[in-house]
Amino acid sequence: MRFSTFSVSAALCVLLTCGAFVQGQKRKDPCQSGITSDLVDCSLKELAKADAELNKVYKQLMSLIGKDESEATWKVKLKAAQQAWIKYRDANCEYEAEYSGGGSAYTFEYNFCLAGMTTARAQELQKMVDQIKARDGQ
Repeated sequence: MRFSTFSVSAALCVLLTCGAFVQGQKRKDPCQSGITSDLVDCSLKELAKADAELNKVYKQLMSLIGKDESEATWKVKLKAAQQAWIKYRDANCEYEAEYSGGGSAYTFEYNFCLAGMTTARAQELQKMVDQIKARDGQ
């Protein structure tokens, strides 16, 4: 089969134009792409962000309580509550991820669930921090 020089030139022109167009396009938000690997990456980033916030607030709360004898058991109870909450969160998200259909969506569904529950827990603990600060006049 023979191709004319014009056909080859026209095809190259179309490919180069398309390539330049694609390069000029902004990459879609990976959280909105619908591609499983992008959604897993996005869910991991959301989870890392939520974990960092929870750890920050938890440490802040632990530093505010138990400073005197009457509050000494608060730290022990908060630690026990946090450990129980983590077990609940993990089990709940396993259920939710499986309930959503499992399969290739399981990982990002699980991570997004963890991130959402972790963010909510950080907000819950932040309210405790704010109450203690208000009580202590901070």
